[in-house]
Amino acid sequence: MKLLLSLYLFVAVLLTQFFAAYFFSKGRANYLKAFSALTFCVSFYLFGYLMILHNSNLQELIFWNQIQYIGLPFISVLWLTVALLYTKNIYTLSRRLAVLLFFVPVTTFFMRLTNNWHHLFYKNWEVKQLFGYYFLYMERGFWYYFNISYTILCLCLTIIIYYLEYQKKRAGYTRPQFMVFFFASLLPLIGVMLIVCAFNKWSIDYTALIMPISIFIIGYGIIKYDFLEIKTLARETIFENSLDGMIILESELKVIDYNKAAKEIFGALNISLDTFPLESIFNREPELLEIFKSEATQEFSSVVAGEERFFEVVTVPLGISDGRKMRMLKSIRDITDKKKVQEKLTVLATTDSLSGLYNRPEFLKLAQRELSWAKTHNEKLALLMIDLDLFKSINDTYGHAAGDKVIREMGNIIMTGFRKTDFAGRLGGEEFAVLLKNTSLEEAKRVAEKFRETVSKKKVVYEKRKISFTVSIGVASSSCDNNSNIEDILKQADNALYKAKAKGRNCVWAVK
Repeated sequence: MKLLLSLYLFVAVLLTQFFAAYFFSKGRANYLKAFSALTFCVSFYLFGYLMILHNSNLQELIFWNQIQYIGLPFISVLWLTVALLYTKNIYTLSRRLAVLLFFVPVTTFFMRLTNNWHHLFYKNWEVKQLFGYYFLYMERGFWYYFNISYTILCLCLTIIIYYLEYQKKRAGYTRPQFMVFFFASLLPLIGVMLIVCAFNKWSIDYTALIMPISIFIIGYGIIKYDFLEIKTLARETIFENSLDGMIILESELKVIDYNKAAKEIFGALNISLDTFPLESIFNREPELLEIFKSEATQEFSSVVAGEERFFEVVTVPLGISDGRKMRMLKSIRDITDKKKVQEKLTVLATTDSLSGLYNRPEFLKLAQRELSWAKTHNEKLALLMIDLDLFKSINDTYGHAAGDKVIREMGNIIMTGFRKTDFAGRLGGEEFAVLLKNTSLEEAKRVAEKFRETVSKKKVVYEKRKISFTVSIGVASSSCDNNSNIEDILKQADNALYKAKAKGRNCVWAVK
């Protein structure tokens, strides 16, 4: 019996030492570091108890009991720390929280170390024999009861945390892990309660006998689920630390897990994430609900802190679980910067840099689209061809920089001189075009004449010299000769422009 018990404790010591080194080497996650410290403390505790079983001298028993207290005071609080970190109730152990949690264990460590001076922890020691073993019996002092109460509190909180997380993740893929930790935490609490209630009768350290079973259960969890190695490291690296928001859904579109980034994104949108169906989470956002229901890549925008932000939602199927439930991952990425770059590239590709108007290819594309729409809906459409009169002489007289300034001014006049529904482009050199929606030929002539007068009153100041300029305008409409495409209308307007120039410039001519 003694040999089996000694072998049992010896294997437990080796196992805890191995776990301490193994978890420390894999300690990228904060809770793995805490678990490494936990198993290291457990190994000291069990080793001390193993040596107590093999000694009968009172002074040696007291010495090995003191060795136990190198790790014993910290076991319960480290168990609680692992629970807080693993369940993401905290993401890191802050200095303030560390002081709060470890004040009692650190005080207990020094109390036991200096017990011979004050006897606040143990009042008296004696050796008792039971079943052929020698046990150290200690008469308990005030601080012992205070410390044991704190130990029970930590273990109870740990069990509650795992149980609540187990209930919260009712359908989650992390549920078995929480149950493993729940039972592994329950056993030491049972051992502590037995010490409190039955130690005086038997003088047995029940926690030391039960603790290895907890370690074996956790070891089983590692082998069974691999969650303290590959899965957890993958989750920590890819899932939790991802800058993209990630939400995991089940077949009923119920949220079963999400990372910190997702919580922050939806927090900024005043949407609270929880393990509820999407209908409950987006009950006031029907458009977002449809986006997240869709399995296709979707985009949406929202105003965050006074700025419009753009997001992309990508769906990744996670396969079939339990033979029937399809899970999917929703990745939410902030693409605002990407959108801004795309907008800048679009502007560069479609806009004339000098005038600020559409360039020729973009203007013709948009104009053809409007012409097709106008024909389908039987609406009128007119086009103005505008040419700067004697623009070459401006360049020759004042220089090309002055000519560029005149072009820029023309762009400003055109952008402010027409309706917002109309659009304009620079076709090349000093030629411009304006498309007037839902406008007849006669109405277009009046608009063109008004614009011509506005331009004739404008002056550009260049190097303290005022430059006057005028325009000639040709007007055509979609009804002229039943034009079939925008090029035909453009040609008609160009012919009208030629006649306006031939008439003496600074005038308007319309196709009859």
